[in-house]
Amino acid sequence: MKTLVKIFVDHEHLGRVINTLTELGITGFYLYEYKGMAPREWRDFRLKEDPEMTIEAVRHHAEPGVLVNTVIDGDCEPIIKGLEQALKGIRYTIMGQKVTVMKVRGD
Repeated sequence: MKTLVKIFVDHEHLGRVINTLTELGITGFYLYEYKGMAPREWRDFRLKEDPEMTIEAVRHHAEPGVLVNTVIDGDCEPIIKGLEQALKGIRYTIMGQKVTVMKVRGD
């Protein structure tokens, strides 16, 4: 079974994630830059229901990050363990999502 592995990390640690994936034999990935808020930041956060004020508040408090995605064919546990070791002491989130359908159309 294929698994989509998602690694959320602060942008300054992107190189470490990509180097680790390469060392673990991963040759393909894609990434998204985003701005997000950690639970400790928004736990007591209360917003008015005005969309403009809400967007402005999130923009003001959100931090930049990068989401690196790669599809693993088979057991993804060694990849996750390798990432955990490489990112020790760094704030990150790793998620695995089972892929039930994947269709690729080449050139």
